[in-house]
Amino acid sequence: MSGQQVHLFVKITDWIITAITALLTLYIVYRFLMLLSGPVLGITDPSTQLLYPIHFNVEEEGVAEFSGRELPVKIKEAKALALIESTAPEWLLIPVKLIRFSLMGFIIWILLLLRQLIRSVKRGDPFNRKNGMRLRWIGISILVIGVFDFLHDILLNLFITPRLSFESIVPESSIHFNLSMILVAMVIIVIGEAFRIGAEMKEEQELTI
Repeated sequence: MSGQQVHLFVKITDWIITAITALLTLYIVYRFLMLLSGPVLGITDPSTQLLYPIHFNVEEEGVAEFSGRELPVKIKEAKALALIESTAPEWLLIPVKLIRFSLMGFIIWILLLLRQLIRSVKRGDPFNRKNGMRLRWIGISILVIGVFDFLHDILLNLFITPRLSFESIVPESSIHFNLSMILVAMVIIVIGEAFRIGAEMKEEQELTI
């Protein structure tokens, strides 16, 4: 890619991230205000809605056709989304919603840092101490999101899954620890430290000259 194409690509990326950040921020603010005005303060009618992932076992059998042959297929486990609604404040539902708002807040924070990184690239000055700190904060934020997501699963499985009751399925507890997210966060933190060290060496060279 030529320098002009790279500059155009960086500019388009900046626009896209800015648009996503603005839309996500507006959506989160809207959902939070609806939560406050509805079930929390009782000003309006909207209920608390929690979209809850359900894991369960099933014994459904079927077939799969490969090269003119029918092979047996059995479903061992399945996932679904259940919508829990409450017209009054529920102490079990509100904390889960607040954790999700916090997760979205950290995602917006990461997008803002990424936007600043892209703008420094557009200015032709990517290797500086500020970008090293930004990368470090992005890595730390991803770590926090991973921890919050883990706590979110614990909260759901301890306090909500046991209260779910259906006629034909039995929900099961499942806690996921996203190891890949932790590894990505650690790599980003290391890259941020490399940026910081590189920026310091660059400053020392400039002072020497």
